Amino acid sequence: MKTHSLYDVVFQLRPLPKRLTEKPYVDELIAALDERLTVTEYRHRYLLLNAGHVSDYLYFVERGIARGFYFDKKAGRELTGIIWKEQSIVCDPVSFFQRKVSDVNIEVMRGSLLISISYRQLQDVYKAFPEAEVFSRCISLQYAYYHAQRVRELVGTTAWERYRRLLDTHPGIELKVSKAIIASYLNVTPQTLSRMLQQHGHP
Repeated sequence: MKTHSLYDVVFQLRPLPKRLTEKPYVDELIAALDERLTVTEYRHRYLLLNAGHVSDYLYFVERGIARGFYFDKKAGRELTGIIWKEQSIVCDPVSFFQRKVSDVNIEVMRGSLLISISYRQLQDVYKAFPEAEVFSRCISLQYAYYHAQRVRELVGTTAWERYRRLLDTHPGIELKVSKAIIASYLNVTPQTLSRMLQQHGHP
């Protein structure tokens, strides 16, 4: 049995049925997952998912960082909706779990190490371990909560407050991704971000 930090994260999801707290059953489930997981190191930035396609893989960031972004044709620029740090489960849950075309691009940053499992492989696990299907619901609920919080943040806080919060939740993010990506997450232009940093200094 491998000791991916993925399992530490997954088995902290709530609520879990009692069966998923019983060690013999959990050990069998982990062994079945181990047979199907793929570990990949990305030496360059790479698109894991392109908008307009159905998401076929669920990812976990063991090391590094990834982001989900849209392209705003009217503004002519990318809008980063989510930045995943280490120990995060990465997917477009609507596309992956409901098999719908995604409107998001998912990009992994250079030097990241990701664990992945395909939709078909995950369904095979669920057939053998029906109680494990609760993980899909837990992940979807987490994303619903995140997006509700994200909307409130964009509406109710200033760009500088959003930047401070990003630094708190993603320590060292300014060293891992470009200013253009950070600006797109804050919903400002790179020029506006530069002016803010000149005005306030680095927090």
